[in-house]
Amino acid sequence: MTAMRLQKIWRLCGWVTGSCLLAAGHLAAAAAEPMAPWPQRPVTLIVPFVAGGGTDTFARLLAPELSAVIGQAVVIDNAAGAGGTLGTRKLLQSVPDGHVLMYGGISETVLIPQSNPAAGYRPQDLQAVSIIASTPLVLATRKNFPARSLDAMVKLARLSPMKYTYGSSGVGSYGHLMFEAMARQQGIQLLHVPYKGSSQMLADMASGQIDLALTNLPSAAPYAKTHKVELLAVSAPQRLAEWPNLPTFAESPTFTQAPISIWGGVFAPRDLPPETALKINAAFTQALKDVALRAKLAQLGITLEKPRSPSESQTFYERQLRQYQPLTTTP
Repeated sequence: MTAMRLQKIWRLCGWVTGSCLLAAGHLAAAAAEPMAPWPQRPVTLIVPFVAGGGTDTFARLLAPELSAVIGQAVVIDNAAGAGGTLGTRKLLQSVPDGHVLMYGGISETVLIPQSNPAAGYRPQDLQAVSIIASTPLVLATRKNFPARSLDAMVKLARLSPMKYTYGSSGVGSYGHLMFEAMARQQGIQLLHVPYKGSSQMLADMASGQIDLALTNLPSAAPYAKTHKVELLAVSAPQRLAEWPNLPTFAESPTFTQAPISIWGGVFAPRDLPPETALKINAAFTQALKDVALRAKLAQLGITLEKPRSPSESQTFYERQLRQYQPLTTTP
């Protein structure tokens, strides 16, 4: 082998070695570079229902306090439709960096993806970042509905199967599945009328277009306080201080298994980095410490949960999936 050829080989080896060292240096620098801070721009909080419902009301009360904590605008995006699945799909199509979140609940995160294969996502696609609040359910009726108690409603419905209607926030939502379970237990049949959200449903009830609905107290409260709809029962363990004349389901001798309270929380796509999840969780926890905000939520019948970490929130979510799985498979 000539000296000139040896020199070319050594030069090539030197170039390869140098390139490898340079690449290794870039990788080491990238690994050492800290994660980008959150948030870097305004945060979108998806509400998967129309404006005016309980979920939307909570999100809009919370948004200013959260914005003050994170130093960025918090934009509410009402992506309504299909019982909350349209908003959930919109969340899952976003980049999992914490700048698009969803304030969701049991319908779109637990019930629908387990009961409807066409939902377009699975519960495993979602990550619970912070389970925040819970609220009882109420059985609401139009103002001139002839029954004025739970037992009277059951007797009336038994006499005329499929004569009376009930609304919900969509097929597969808690208002749909829980009402159907309640109806089966009581041996009654009613006609289901699905909506895009509780605000439209309650507006139609106030105008007499539907008869009944099982919905959350914050959504129904403004209509009940102005006597546009009536409330027959609440799923709380005892009567509420703000609603002393509203009986609980447990007070009825015919209701051995009443609907339970529902919850709401912050969700993100499953690939959200753990460090970002911790920052988001801490920001929501801090925002919810505001005294005035807590008072407003209490007036609406919303109970703030004990703060949970992202991992504790995810454990709660997975437990809910197991708890409600039988309900989603009941024919």
